[in-house]
Amino acid sequence: MRRIGSGLCVLAIVWSGLGGSLIGNGADVAGSAPSAIPPFELVTLAGEVYSHETIAGRPTLLVFWAPWCKVCQRELPKLSDFHQREKPARLHVISIGFADTRTNVEAFVKARPGTFVFPTAYDEDRWTAQAFNVNATPTSVLVDAQGRIVLVHRGAGILQNATFQKFLSALTE
Repeated sequence: MRRIGSGLCVLAIVWSGLGGSLIGNGADVAGSAPSAIPPFELVTLAGEVYSHETIAGRPTLLVFWAPWCKVCQRELPKLSDFHQREKPARLHVISIGFADTRTNVEAFVKARPGTFVFPTAYDEDRWTAQAFNVNATPTSVLVDAQGRIVLVHRGAGILQNATFQKFLSALTE
């Protein structure tokens, strides 16, 4: 089930050929100029479709994770608690399971209904992860209302990230 057009392959090749990388040695790329998100389309486990077009105009946090990832197992409940406690109305959160089988992702989600309080999709064949140059779990990609990547955070601690906090503050102003 390929949900991304062939233009994405060209984008990935051009991006790689230019030496581009959304994930550097640091935890985020906030100091660099925001770049447009690549085309993508995901279908959640509940059957909802999310794409670069459907999130347009709405700040979104894409959280890439895998069931076997111990850091993900600790971070996802924290993100869920934040989401339920803060109720960031202007921030849309989409959880994206990848780097494992659909069966394992679905079983992990089903066993933790209190954690997955936001839409959750399975990234078939890692197409979306590849489009965003995600190669580690967890990786959080923060997208502004203009469809630009403003932060890529790899590993634990997205909720404590200064750029993420500043972004959230700007949403409530």
